[in-house]
Amino acid sequence: MFLNKRGMPIELLYYNALSSRKDFNRQEQYEKEKLQKGYEGECKYDQILDEVGHDNIYIIRDVYLKTGNTHTQYDTIIISENRVVINEIKNFTGDYHFENNRWYRNNRAVNDNAFAQLDRAKGKLMNLMDASEINVKVEAALIFPSDDVRVISEDQRIWQHTIVRNHLRKYLRQFHNERVGNKAKNIANIIRNVIVDNTYFSETADINQLQRGLYCSECGSFNLIKKRFQYACQECGTIESLDSHLLRAMYDHKYLFYNQPMTQRSLTYLINDEINRSTIYRAFQKYCYINKKGNYTNYTLKYPDLEEALAMHRKVQRYRDKLAAKE
Repeated sequence: MFLNKRGMPIELLYYNALSSRKDFNRQEQYEKEKLQKGYEGECKYDQILDEVGHDNIYIIRDVYLKTGNTHTQYDTIIISENRVVINEIKNFTGDYHFENNRWYRNNRAVNDNAFAQLDRAKGKLMNLMDASEINVKVEAALIFPSDDVRVISEDQRIWQHTIVRNHLRKYLRQFHNERVGNKAKNIANIIRNVIVDNTYFSETADINQLQRGLYCSECGSFNLIKKRFQYACQECGTIESLDSHLLRAMYDHKYLFYNQPMTQRSLTYLINDEINRSTIYRAFQKYCYINKKGNYTNYTLKYPDLEEALAMHRKVQRYRDKLAAKE
């Protein structure tokens, strides 16, 4: 059973927010597409795992764990009474060749040494289990969920922990023989207690390069007409409430300026003063935790992502959003 939600990585959320307010250069477009491809691979893995079934195991996804003085990222950790299994997911496509501890694509060396990452993650988790005095076997496997990848190697050792798409269901079905009890619960709690935020992410947008204002959620246009309680998109006809627009702007602020506090001034500037301050303050009260220190106030969003915040908002909103049908 899944113990947590697999969220979109902060790096991809940053580039998604950035793409709504800026024309990308080639490098930015490449980074966004690479991150999107990786996330899609993780979602495909989750879908197959759902289809195979996982009621008899614990699964923790997309987390950073603090072990010692380091933070290590894990795509998936599978927990049972007998073992802990790390699955590192690589959504590669094309022809790959592994030789002399190096990966090659089209006869060119690949910088992403997936086995080195896997060994490091496994070692860190083993150290955590040892420090917690838990005697459990820790295993690791590299997962290629795409059906458009071909892996070739004469090194037979890699096939013990390399799973390609046409073997993935069989690999996941082996966990049907596992079970969870008090030991597995204890392991899951130990792991969850050392989950930390992604401290490696440090991107911050340049506000001077962004298009400020409000934009349509459906077509991305900034060409909006203000009504009394809503904005109407002049391009696709979508109508959204002021709160829907403010929520989107708040999450844009969160991802574009990840390590900076959100204040009324900074949000008002991002949306180009297109909603008055009293309405913004009421939205802060509804959707944010208020952090006051003397005369200084900043705001932290209550909900982990925009989709959840909008879902809660739309249950009670008086002036309904009317989204244009996407082609």
